[in-house]
Amino acid sequence: MSKAANRILLLWAFASMGFASGFAQGQEIDTPASGNIVLKKFPVKASQGVAVDEKWFYAISNTKISKHDKQSGELIAEWNADRKNKAGAHFKHLNSGTVVGDKLYCAHSRFPLASNDCTVEIFEVSRKSLEHKSTIPLPAKHGSLTWIDRRGDGSWWMCYAVYGKGSNKNTKLVKYRRDDGNFIEEREWFFPKEVVTKWGTMSSSGGSWGPDGKLYITGHDLAEAYVLEFDEDDNLKYLRTEKGLGLFGQAIAWDRFSDEPVLWGIVKNRHVSQTLIPTK
Repeated sequence: MSKAANRILLLWAFASMGFASGFAQGQEIDTPASGNIVLKKFPVKASQGVAVDEKWFYAISNTKISKHDKQSGELIAEWNADRKNKAGAHFKHLNSGTVVGDKLYCAHSRFPLASNDCTVEIFEVSRKSLEHKSTIPLPAKHGSLTWIDRRGDGSWWMCYAVYGKGSNKNTKLVKYRRDDGNFIEEREWFFPKEVVTKWGTMSSSGGSWGPDGKLYITGHDLAEAYVLEFDEDDNLKYLRTEKGLGLFGQAIAWDRFSDEPVLWGIVKNRHVSQTLIPTK
């Protein structure tokens, strides 16, 4: 089948699944050899990552978040840290986010000023709102908090980055439970060496639990994600690398409201993307 015919067939297939709006304005369907399909690219700038819920997506930058319509990309609301105000003075690096219910939970660190100074920042996002509500400080001992996610079983997961070749092997994945509004540590892991070597001098910038029960993580600047799972001994195990994604590192988010396995990501300060990753 020719490349043109393949694109026509893909367009027909995804139109039947409800993705037609993604192609309505003449957008290119990317069909890399990996089998992953970049469905849509929104011309929305973000420097750190993206979060997503049923109706909206959230473009996350260091001290700014913009909320957009999930279909059109229309700007709905915007939040900027007021660093002249006491409540906003600590903001330095919002690194990622995950939406649970009507709250957006963002990983935040003050790297490089204070590498271990980390917080979880909580925003109200019901309806069209985007309002900062509270800050939860975390113990200053692991590294720089780069991403946060909640698994389907209710457990919380955070990644603390350590930078530098030879040092980034100390990057940690920490599992938490939520207790009386606080995050209580339960266990921690280091990442498999197959993944650490791909980071170069950087670390893990994004992570999100997929619909297949696997953990997908990203590095700082490559167009790929690394798929991990726990083995029978509860060790973190590398499975494979997903290529052909509409992102270059940074924070990612699985769309938990999509009927298809769609992963959201960003190309730093250029666009926000949706990529279909067929079940392997």
